[in-house]
Amino acid sequence: MARGNPNIKNYSPMIDNSNMDIEENTKVIQYALDIFNSDIPDLSDSKQVEYAINNYFTNCINKGLRPGNLGLYASLGLDKRQVFELIHGRITKGASVDSIELIKKACKTLSSIREMLGSQGKLNPATLIFWQKNFDGLEDVQRIDIDANTQPKPEKSTEEIKKELVDNLPIESDYKEL
Repeated sequence: MARGNPNIKNYSPMIDNSNMDIEENTKVIQYALDIFNSDIPDLSDSKQVEYAINNYFTNCINKGLRPGNLGLYASLGLDKRQVFELIHGRITKGASVDSIELIKKACKTLSSIREMLGSQGKLNPATLIFWQKNFDGLEDVQRIDIDANTQPKPEKSTEEIKKELVDNLPIESDYKEL
């Protein structure tokens, strides 16, 4: 007799509750292993950084996988925070200016891939927005600037609001006791 929840597939994080077959699972694990075994480039050497970036994208092409930011960062020996700090000039981590420009270009390339997939209907819009907020700098912010000359004006005056309140106050005779 099998043990466990027979409806476990209903709680799968996989899209459409589909399980990965062995071949697909192997491909994803091999991709991760390739990143793990790749040489971490010396960030001061832009040629090494360029080679690592090209190698990452080529690895994705050869495996038929879509590239992603975190895989790219890992192939460079970096994490999301470090890349953010590098491309915004907060740290250098020994990286040359040319290496930082290559990393910026690779990140923009990934952004353009996401945008293209979204515009072609290949990504769930919620997923696209999530990725764009997390990796592409998209902000979901409404900005309202108010200064002394452009104060918001109430729709109703204080007198109109008072009259409306008085007109809508319940009167004892409006209710019946049960």
